[in-house]
Amino acid sequence: MDIQIFEYLNNQLKDERKLFLLIFGFNLLFFISGLALGYDVHHFADKADTDGTSYYNIALDPFSSSPEESGFRHATFLYPLITYLIAQGNPFATALTMEMINITAFSFSVVMFSRVVSLDNARSSVLFYAFNPILLISTHGGMNEPLFFTFMFGALYYFRTDNFKMSAIFLAFASLARPDFVIFSFPFFLLAKDRKFLPYFLIPLITISLHGVHLIYRFGLDHFLRFTSGVDSGFPHSMIGIPFQTFFQNRFFGGVNTPAITGLNYYINEFLTWSIFFALILSIYFIYKKKHIDYFSLSLIVFGSVLQPAY
Repeated sequence: MDIQIFEYLNNQLKDERKLFLLIFGFNLLFFISGLALGYDVHHFADKADTDGTSYYNIALDPFSSSPEESGFRHATFLYPLITYLIAQGNPFATALTMEMINITAFSFSVVMFSRVVSLDNARSSVLFYAFNPILLISTHGGMNEPLFFTFMFGALYYFRTDNFKMSAIFLAFASLARPDFVIFSFPFFLLAKDRKFLPYFLIPLITISLHGVHLIYRFGLDHFLRFTSGVDSGFPHSMIGIPFQTFFQNRFFGGVNTPAITGLNYYINEFLTWSIFFALILSIYFIYKKKHIDYFSLSLIVFGSVLQPAY
């Protein structure tokens, strides 16, 4: 019986339209349920108690807001920019737009994820990605991961199918969504497939470079190199150093102004973080020492390692 249910779900996942509508409907229902319980749209953005609060403030006026309170999130500019272009700074519309962008983007990311894993006949793994509790927090907490994963999985899919131009375009948009983490994927695209991607790499490279110039022009070189972790955190770091410094800061010294993770959640968080971290290192070892590239495992490990340490 269990096998039949599993096969049924696996067959349903093959229809991308049904898959998109399933994930979109599930997340929309989650959002509506929150409203029915008495939460207004602002609880999903400026009162989310996540990084989404900062993205909400940036999205109200992304071209003149100060980097002091939002830190490095000005570098992850695509999500608040799209929100502003739609909501035009209206507080209510901004909160609602952030939620709808994320629901739509996450639904597309599931479709792109399905395309990637179907290349390795592992489409059933979509269920583990689509209903990941951490991604549920990102989607409804005003975070920018749904957009980032949409473009990263799109870049990976087109790379795997040898459509290098489309892959480069998706990677360029991912660079605007999360430039601090996307740089770790660059070696994968450059080294795999006999470096055929190299001529197209100029597209994401120019994109992230122009974005860097934009940041320096607006805030000066010091702000670009020394965004802070938060208001009065006393913990400045460079944009490039964010992944490593945040990872070890949070693991060993505790997050700055961050509620402590306790109980079972603590052990789950630590297990996921360290297992993914060491799995990533091990996969890189096999690439360079064993000359073996397991595209499926490597891809999931790399992009999985991006998300969890970010928290």
